[in-house]
Amino acid sequence: MMNSIASAPSSSQAQDAAAGILASLLERGFKRTHALVCLLREMAADPRPRTLAEWGECPSLQERNGVTLYRLMLKLEQAGVVRRVNLGERAQCFQLLPSGPAPDYLVCTSCGGLEQVETPLEVRVLEENLARKTGWKAVRHELEFFGVCPNCAENSNEAAHLAVI
Repeated sequence: MMNSIASAPSSSQAQDAAAGILASLLERGFKRTHALVCLLREMAADPRPRTLAEWGECPSLQERNGVTLYRLMLKLEQAGVVRRVNLGERAQCFQLLPSGPAPDYLVCTSCGGLEQVETPLEVRVLEENLARKTGWKAVRHELEFFGVCPNCAENSNEAAHLAVI
């Protein structure tokens, strides 16, 4: 499976980001729990969108109940800290919202792999124009492209060639 996502932040950068987000959440009434701290650290260390099951497999979260993680993820989403990413037929994925524009992805329909793509400037301009023309605030987009990654396409071609022989 491909996973060509922006490089993960250094350990200290991830710790600092998690601490900053936690401080902000505590100011907004969140309770400091071990699950919250662990989830924020894991999400800050890994920028990829992942399913709840995948987040639950992280070493610091393995002992957490799936329902607890789900409820916590929903609270973080409502707080504007986490975004839900639609990756087609995969289960719902979640990722920490970056401080800048949210990333867009190419999604392999065969292996589920992800590749982060640079969003064309025209899309960002469109967001700004829509906000200005409509009066809406915090206008954003979600953009995912679906296709077959080079590895899967090559494997598919090899399998087709072998079937002919």
